[in-house]
Formats: sequence, C-alpha cells, structure tokens
Amino acid sequence: MYVLRQDEPEPTSIWTDRMRGGYARWEPGFECDYHCHQDAEEVFVFLAGQCEITVEGETRLCGPGETVYTTPDQRHKLKAVGPVPLEMFLVVAPNHSPTHTITRPDGSVVNHDRTVPKKRLP
Repeated sequence: MYVLRQDEPEPTSIWTDRMRGGYARWEPGFECDYHCHQDAEEVFVFLAGQCEITVEGETRLCGPGETVYTTPDQRHKLKAVGPVPLEMFLVVAPNHSPTHTITRPDGSVVNHDRTVPKKRLP
C-alpha cells in the first residue's frame, strides 16, 4: 500500500507505466498550456480554490467537490482563478511518451515529455 498526503511540502507523485498522478497546488493566475494526452485519459478532482477549465473550446468554472474527465486526445487547459490557490488531484492513464501534446497559440503542435518526478511511488 502507498499513501500520498495532500499536505506534504514536496508532494509525492505516482509514476508507473499504467498511470501517473498526484496532488497539485497552483497559485492564482497560474495556467498550463493547451494540450492533450495521446491515447490517454485524464481526471481532475478539485479540492480547493477555483479552476477555469477549457476542454476543446468549452470553458467552465469548477471548484471543490467537482471532477472533470477528459478523453484521450481531447485538448484542454486549466487556469487557477480567484483569490486562493487551486488544489486538485489528477491522474493520467496510461502513462507513456509523449506525456503531453501541446497546441501553441499559433496552431502548431509539439510533443513534450514531463520530467519524471524525484519523489515518486512506487
């Protein structure tokens, strides 16, 4: 059994061939690139704060107690909005290269691999 804690100073991630995931805390205003995961699903569980999430051009505001599921190859981006940090737990499955396919503002697409976290399970 492995136990992850939301309040760890340096969060632990899960990183296997089958999935990657963990807790994330974003300061207000932080946003990620518009991206997708080739042949991989992603789930976001919002724990605190507010998230402006855009999935294939549809934007919604989500907060604590809400979960968003994105299908494989579905482009999405998240932005922490409001006065307090956004806290969430997220999972991508399966975990493979490239970890992200980013769509730049000019429409060009680039594959990117996230760095394997130093503190990870198993």
